[in-house]
Amino acid sequence: MANVLDHYQAVLHDLELRLSRNQKETVRLQQTIAGIRETISTTASLFMATPSTSPMETNAAEDESRRYVGMSVRWAVLKLLSEYAPGPLKSAEVASFLASGGIVSKGKDFTANVSAVISDMVKVRKELEPAEENTYRLADNGRLAWAAIKHSPKYVNRGAFASVQ
Repeated sequence: MANVLDHYQAVLHDLELRLSRNQKETVRLQQTIAGIRETISTTASLFMATPSTSPMETNAAEDESRRYVGMSVRWAVLKLLSEYAPGPLKSAEVASFLASGGIVSKGKDFTANVSAVISDMVKVRKELEPAEENTYRLADNGRLAWAAIKHSPKYVNRGAFASVQ
């Protein structure tokens, strides 16, 4: 019985050490984040024409007619189905939302282009899944992909590049 107690004490001691290290690392990360936030708030950005805003503030003030400007069709589909779709949508409905949100296509048939992108997102990327009556909804992979994309520098700074195009 003493051997079992010694084992538990050793495991407990190890876990407490790991917890202590993680708590110290968390404090360091919080200090780094606070420093970066302070730097951002006091330094003018060379790349962004407007002050930095959080994603929630951006969504609230976003102009619907320019919602998808500067985005690929895939990114726009992810954004639409993550944040604005009332439910599962058909390919043609997705194309209509994207076109009214500012995506410009040089192709002959934008709906066919959107349908091809959706097909890839279903079959290859597993970001969308079929729903009832030829509609599509976001899959778990799509939610994860959008979460990563909307916080990426390329997405955050897309507005600066969209006005140049």
